[in-house]
Amino acid sequence: MEKTQKSFNSTINKVSDKQGIEIQKRQELKAELIKEYGNHCMTCSNKYRDWRGLSLSHIIPLSRGGETSRGNCVIECYVCHTRFEKQPELRAK
Repeated sequence: MEKTQKSFNSTINKVSDKQGIEIQKRQELKAELIKEYGNHCMTCSNKYRDWRGLSLSHIIPLSRGGETSRGNCVIECYVCHTRFEKQPELRAK
């Protein structure tokens, strides 16, 4: 009896060219902001040992017409990111 091995590649969705460009843009912007501002959350100012505790957040979400640019993005910790992710209007308060 021969075992068949399922390929992991068959379950991974391919990224379109447009998505690939957006992912690249986000990675570059995150690296640029971390280099400029350091390993801390730009919202609450908590400092982290390294960049892995931080994420690139959009002030105006892409779903609401925002774009991936320096003026619309900040580096945030998980707590701040999740607080404003679903309700970005809370940022102004």
